[in-house]
Amino acid sequence: MTRTRTSVLLTALLVVASLTAGVSVGASTNQAQDDDVADAVVQSGEVYWQGQFLQFSAGEANASNVWSVRQVEDGEVGNLVTELLLDGTGSAVFATTNLDGQYVVVNADGEPVTFENGEAQTVGSVSEASFEVTPQTLNATFDSATAENAGPDARSDLQLQSNRAGYGFYLFSEQLSASELADVFQNVEVRDGEAVATRNASDDDVFEANFSGVEPGTYDVTVVPADGVARDTATITVSEPVEGTAGLANATVIEQRGDVARFNVTFDGVERARVQLGSREVSYLSRFTVVDADGDGEATVEVNTFRAGLSENASGVSVVGEDEMGDDFRMVTEPISGPFDAATYPIVVSVGATRTAVGSLTLNERSTEGVQIWTAPDRANVSSVSRLTEVAAQDDTIGFQDWAIVQIETSGLSGYVQNLSDLNNESTGLSMTLTNLGGQNVQPTEVSLDQGEFFVDETGDRYFLVLDSNALEQGVPYEANFTVSGANPYVEAGNGTSYVTNFTVVERNASFDEPVEVPASSDATISGSSTAAPGTELTIEASNTADAPFLKRGTATVEEDGTWEVSLDFSDVAEGTNFTVTIDDPEANATGTVVAAEGQAGAQAETTTPEETTTAPETTPADEGEASDEGDEDDEAEDGAADADEETTPEEEAGADEEETTEETTTEETTTTTPCWRPDCWRSGGADSRRLDGADRQRFDGTAPNRPPSRYATTPGDL
Repeated sequence: MTRTRTSVLLTALLVVASLTAGVSVGASTNQAQDDDVADAVVQSGEVYWQGQFLQFSAGEANASNVWSVRQVEDGEVGNLVTELLLDGTGSAVFATTNLDGQYVVVNADGEPVTFENGEAQTVGSVSEASFEVTPQTLNATFDSATAENAGPDARSDLQLQSNRAGYGFYLFSEQLSASELADVFQNVEVRDGEAVATRNASDDDVFEANFSGVEPGTYDVTVVPADGVARDTATITVSEPVEGTAGLANATVIEQRGDVARFNVTFDGVERARVQLGSREVSYLSRFTVVDADGDGEATVEVNTFRAGLSENASGVSVVGEDEMGDDFRMVTEPISGPFDAATYPIVVSVGATRTAVGSLTLNERSTEGVQIWTAPDRANVSSVSRLTEVAAQDDTIGFQDWAIVQIETSGLSGYVQNLSDLNNESTGLSMTLTNLGGQNVQPTEVSLDQGEFFVDETGDRYFLVLDSNALEQGVPYEANFTVSGANPYVEAGNGTSYVTNFTVVERNASFDEPVEVPASSDATISGSSTAAPGTELTIEASNTADAPFLKRGTATVEEDGTWEVSLDFSDVAEGTNFTVTIDDPEANATGTVVAAEGQAGAQAETTTPEETTTAPETTPADEGEASDEGDEDDEAEDGAADADEETTPEEEAGADEEETTEETTTEETTTTTPCWRPDCWRSGGADSRRLDGADRQRFDGTAPNRPPSRYATTPGDL
């Protein structure tokens, strides 16, 4: 256990001198002969804190001798730290301000001396005589960066963290006097004009503070151990109680390590808010003010998770657009050694001394999904991510002149990749190449990426390299390679990965589906295919310059499978008309013919002329029944006499039909036509319809497609 004898006055004077004049406390060459200035006595095997004054005695026999403090190097007596002239009692005091490591005190002969309770014992080995000096760590913060000077929000406790337990300390402030500090902090009183803690601090301790009655302003409070050189400053802003509040529009933010994370602070009745990001538990804690400078009630904070935390300034944390970040940014914790780890970082928003909103920023591990090839029409606007994603389609066959697009789908890069040079950076372990693979007896060659444009889609975690295929060779395979090596801070050594994809630039062409035959209708379709990029618009022209010239024009769009079709109006063009159909870009042509519209010929065959329709008088229900019965009785007879009917002359058929009609009708004249339902008549024929010949009867029997049932129908409902 370290034994100390503290001279409060001398230490305080030395500390004040260092704060006001920039003088190091107790330089390592300092020497004093007064026991009262010592903080501890030398004890072999003991641990001391950097900045302490150590005292020892070698007895009057060694009075006025010159002894030394030397560093221990590789278990042996090493370099000289300082020489010590022993006083008349054989004693000396030395400072440890710049010491860090193992040390020994050697006598006038350079031999290591062992000590017990500050008294020299005997010459011993280095391991027996050595003692250790180590730096004290100290971190001082207020649990809230703001406090009000009245009411319940006036309290904000001072938190102290250190690798040392049981140390006294002083408080200093350029804005507050010692008596004002003693009024603010509990367990602090004024001694010899200095604010001194009345109890020792542990390794993790809290000292209550209340800022009631303190003038509004920002205050720095420096904590200095009573017997060391460690120090840290805690900052707090004191304000009058305010009305209004601030919140978080997106309280939960999830991103990947290395990306830029964003959260929105909202304002209601105030124009500024205090933000605390992180915590001691994740070893990153910063505080800063966000100002709604444009007055729209909202401000966006950006956190570059690749850069934030690497320094004590605000690098990596910013406010977007016209809004502002105050000049009071402060890293509460020490800078971290690399990019943010995967963890959850708390967000606290305060107005004045009142916490008004809490949220969190969660960072997950980054990932790379792979590389893909996309294309877009040569006339498409690809000047931004939004336009690019509207017109691009996935395809590894690129029509010459169209856009060739290499898409890298990967998260965790937006914090440090914004252009092609960032994508090829050995320090970040990233590389991107495009290679012309050549062919037989042709060596592969690398294509300069400067030929293309680079776009970053942070929201979609995508990166696009857009190339004009005019600058590439037709019929040659290309390879795109994206590599994340072990040099990347997010990849373990030896776990680098490459992602590869291929594409080919082909001749730009178009063709028609032949033969080109279109019906004489208003929506006649012409179709074909093209190697042009999906979304390409083709102008289709159909024309005839003969006796009845015409010109018809339409626009077709190439689909993702490479097909296209257009609908044109040919309803005014006669059947059998030939025409020429062309595409302007890429050039293509073919000869077409206008054919009959579907179903048109059949409809004409079944249509009767006015001359073929006869008028029959109405029949009574009784007459209809008799006719029906007669039809049923005659079915079999007429079937058997089919061959005989076929030999009957047209004149005999007409006479028979006329006689039968006369017997079955009344004398009243009517315009109603009575269908003939017997098999020797047409389906829709009247009394003057001719009999069915053998072929027609066979079709009427239903032995051919699209015909009625096989038995003869006797009523309209049976058809």
